[in-house]
Amino acid sequence: MELAKYSIGVGDRFGHQAKAQLAAIQEAQKAGVQVVPVWNKSNREHVIIGTCPADVRKEVTEAVKAVNYTGEYHIDADHINIKNVDWFMDSSDFFTLDVADFIGQPSPDAEINAFLAKHQDLIGKELPIAGLSAPLTVSQEMARNATAKVLFAIKEAGKLYRHIEAAKGGADNIIVEVSMDETELPQQPVDMLFILAAISDEGIPAQTVAPKFSGRFNKGID
Repeated sequence: MELAKYSIGVGDRFGHQAKAQLAAIQEAQKAGVQVVPVWNKSNREHVIIGTCPADVRKEVTEAVKAVNYTGEYHIDADHINIKNVDWFMDSSDFFTLDVADFIGQPSPDAEINAFLAKHQDLIGKELPIAGLSAPLTVSQEMARNATAKVLFAIKEAGKLYRHIEAAKGGADNIIVEVSMDETELPQQPVDMLFILAAISDEGIPAQTVAPKFSGRFNKGID
């Protein structure tokens, strides 16, 4: 499953806004803006309010029919982990893998060494990256520090992704985001380089990431 180029996360915390939100999307479409709504409600929000993931799917399905919406839309299992993901399985097609709690947890030295050996092409060279004012140069020390910071978390994301993939019948049936924004350890550009390398190694078909840069919340970055 592929997420459209432009999407918008819509929160309907109390289950009353989907019709109005879809009407707004339809107005945008009339103006020539093709944007896809993604309803996102986390486990934490369900527990606080006393709802369940099936309630979101039901409300959105009814709203789609009520306003005759014919476009793409998705239901996000937002900020899920291995402990609560099964609750969302039947209702969601978008899964935000939250690994923030694992950022900074150490991996065995053997795993770090193997990862660094595999990705020597990222180390000691000038790496021109679109959007940066100067090429990124990563020393061995920087690479090891970044890997030690993020590798364990992304391996946990891999375990969670494979659990979801098996339950949903394959990657063609889901959209995946990797989230690490609710952490006390913000990511730097070098960290992101190694996060993306680790995501690739884990075979996670992540279409967006949600990092935390210098205390800022950055949701859904391609």
